[in-house]
Order: sequence, then C-alpha cells, then structure tokens
Amino acid sequence: MNGILLFELFVLLFTIVLWMFMTKKGYKNVSRKFIILLIGALLFEIMSEPMWINSKLSNWAYLYKDISWILTLGWVSIIMVSILLVDYGFRHLPEKKRFWLYLLIVEAITVPLETVLFTVGIRGYAPELLERTSGFLIPFTKMPIEGVIVIPIFISLILTFYKYVNYLMDKK
Repeated sequence: MNGILLFELFVLLFTIVLWMFMTKKGYKNVSRKFIILLIGALLFEIMSEPMWINSKLSNWAYLYKDISWILTLGWVSIIMVSILLVDYGFRHLPEKKRFWLYLLIVEAITVPLETVLFTVGIRGYAPELLERTSGFLIPFTKMPIEGVIVIPIFISLILTFYKYVNYLMDKK
C-alpha cells in the first residue's frame, strides 16, 4: 500500500470517526452539519478549481477533473475539528470572537498539512497563480508564503456559509 492510498484512507476514516464521535456525544444535527460543510467546501473547490492542481490521488478519489472528494472531506474534517475545539474551549466567547479562533485553528492545522501535500505533489498551484506570487516561500519548504494568507480568507467563506445555513435551519 503506498503512502497516498494510506492518506486517502486516513482522511476517509478520520471523517467517519469524527462523525461517530459527534453522534455518540449527543451533538445535534451531526449529519446535517457535515452535509452543509461538505456542500460549502465542495462549492468552494469547484469555484476555485482553476487555481489548484490536485494530482497523484487514486482514480476513485476524484469527482470531476482534479476536484477530489477526499481532499474536500479533509477540509470538512479540519473545519469541524476547529469548530468543536473552539465551541468546547471558548463557549463563553461571543460568536464574533469564536469565528476568529476557528480561522486560527484551521490555519494551524492546515498550513503544515498543505505544505506536506504541496511537497509530495498531491496539491499544487496553477502556473498562472505561481507566476503572481511574491516569490517568498514558507521557511524550509517550497510552498509560497501566500498560502498562509489565503487559507483563512478561503475558509472564512466556507465557515460563513456553514454558520448561516445552520442558523437558517435551526430557526425553522
């Protein structure tokens, strides 16, 4: 079994375990929350597809062209872990402040993972995008420093979608 298949299976298993954990702990509307996050992340992946190059994954890991449902599940799990950690540890804070903590935790988890995926060639940036970067790299990597800046911007879109749709559904 190669490392990429192990990665794919880990993402799938981690997502299932996370869903089971939340269900067992009595979180409300767990399936709905995962589906909303999945839709938000997938919509973002589709809209930003020209910016990224996802390669080297198994054939079954792709939905369309290089849009990978495995990487999308990875985003869902990272965002959900962030939400769980912040909502558990900082439930006393207002939603506005927790939003920034969600982004901070996603950033702390994602930058190292994205750097590894970039280094092994699973994730890459389109040549047109690389031509417009500053040329500065994250120290000791080949990853453009812009990755540190863009992750919270993109995640804020997915997180806002998730929070708003959940809010609307809870109001019913």
